[in-house]
Amino acid sequence: MRFQITLPLNNFQKQTLRLFILTILLVVNNASYSQNIKIGLYRNFELRTLIFKVQEGSYTITNQDSLNVEMNASDVLFVTALGQKLSLWNSAQHLGIHESIKITTKNSQNKMSIEPAYPVLPTQKYYGNFEITIDTANRMTATNTVPLKEYLAGVIEAESGTRALPEYYKAQAIICRTYVLNHLDRHKQENFQICDEVHCQVYKGFGIEHGPILKAVEETKGQAIIDNQGMLITAAFHANSGGETANSEDVWSTTMSYLRSKSDPYFEKHRHSHWTVTISLDEWTEFLQKMNLDTTNKTKIKFIQKKRTKFYLLNDQPILLSDIRSHFKLKSTLFSIEKSENKIIFNGRGYGHGVGLSQESAMEMARRGKSYQEIINFFYTDIKIIDIYQTTYLQALFPEEEPQ
Repeated sequence: MRFQITLPLNNFQKQTLRLFILTILLVVNNASYSQNIKIGLYRNFELRTLIFKVQEGSYTITNQDSLNVEMNASDVLFVTALGQKLSLWNSAQHLGIHESIKITTKNSQNKMSIEPAYPVLPTQKYYGNFEITIDTANRMTATNTVPLKEYLAGVIEAESGTRALPEYYKAQAIICRTYVLNHLDRHKQENFQICDEVHCQVYKGFGIEHGPILKAVEETKGQAIIDNQGMLITAAFHANSGGETANSEDVWSTTMSYLRSKSDPYFEKHRHSHWTVTISLDEWTEFLQKMNLDTTNKTKIKFIQKKRTKFYLLNDQPILLSDIRSHFKLKSTLFSIEKSENKIIFNGRGYGHGVGLSQESAMEMARRGKSYQEIINFFYTDIKIIDIYQTTYLQALFPEEEPQ
């Protein structure tokens, strides 16, 4: 019997239905927590040549036709883009020219390294399977498909390092899981789900055997964050708040009830707590001219930002702090400005956009004995941590339906 939904759905109903379908898929297909995620690699680069080297285990190279080549430990594969095709070489011979290839393994714990040779980029190590194609713009596209838990562990390692405490890793795991569940179709048109850059979440495979991080992912299995309307939140985070987080609308022009500015007493004595940048007065003048602002009065250059604001008012001319930050590559928009002889000095606090969780502060909270629930609830307002595997959550999403 076929059912078809014909009623118009609002955004909340659409996301509720999406969560319902996602939860059923996870419960039915993912009892062992092996749900896979497909990540687009090196999306900020025009790839021409990749070098694959087996670090552990065995892999098989296949295509849509008859290609079937085994790769074992230390074996190397060179993949080069030639127009709309891929040219393959191993250490012994040319393996032909193909439209696309897959490199797969039967053991998700086997390891492969990828070294971009053109452009030259650092070698990175990955679990899982790979697919290499040429897209419609003649760009080489490489994807990595791994279990969701391995992807999350890789993101946490790339975003947070390997020296934090378990409660911090648990908080970051829930935040990263919430993000990916909310953006599974972000790169649908490119035939993968998530990219490996800051556009989505930074992912560099794995740098070390991330046991403590993976344990935190597994111990928070299925947990995600919803707002007071039952919708997955935009789980924003940044390096350091500078003592005060930002409202979402002050950064992205969209008000989100759970991303509210608040005082952060945990931000001090960290790498990005305070910073200073000095530029020449000429550089400042050039910037003002570029912004079509009056540069005749150079004496009244004094700006003190005690609390977060969006603008610097210079001679009654408003300048977006985000424009200043972008132009001079400053760590944040939380800064003051002063003139000293022929220099302009920015004295700033924090690093990043300032919205949501401050990573250095969250790490400090974990050091002070706070739980991951306390960390998450401190930075996100009026939210709830739920388990997407629990049917009780589905009942809460459909309160009008009584149990039969």
